[in-house]
Amino acid sequence: MDVKSPGCYKITTVFSHAQTVVLCVGCSTVLCQPTGGKARLTKGCSFRRKQH
Repeated sequence: MDVKSPGCYKITTVFSHAQTVVLCVGCSTVLCQPTGGKARLTKGCSFRRKQH
């Protein structure tokens, strides 16, 4: 899925079951945190699912 950072509005591609913390390339904001299953998005981040 595409995740947009609330700080700089850059779009980063993130896997839904990411197992590491994903940081924004532009502003180094944490975009999502890993959980046992799906990654949890940080509050304020917007996302869009990829089309197959």
